[in-house]
Amino acid sequence: MQRNRLVLLVFASLLSACASPSSPSPSLAGSWVENSSIPGASLSLMLDPFGNGRGAYAIEAGRSGALDVTGSIDRTMVTLVIHYDYGLVQTFIGTLADANHLMGGFGNNSGTVTFTRR
Repeated sequence: MQRNRLVLLVFASLLSACASPSSPSPSLAGSWVENSSIPGASLSLMLDPFGNGRGAYAIEAGRSGALDVTGSIDRTMVTLVIHYDYGLVQTFIGTLADANHLMGGFGNNSGTVTFTRR
């Protein structure tokens, strides 16, 4: 009987820890690439666990270059502020849909943007 109580107590503790609002947010660490259907256009990011990092971009029939990213993640909500080398600043706001997909959008664009972790 004592052993059953101990097992139940351990199970309840583990279950409450998983559902705890103070559980750590998932990590954004890794290489992320925007899924784009536009030939010649690309946006790739190399992020640390918190969403900070660097990347590269290419604009169809236009310029290409480097960018810096400052980000944050709160549970699955993600904000990435992207600073392009020519002065443009864009903010991506979205969610970590699963371990390998970010879905959201940029404030100036009504379309949905998806990034895939590579």
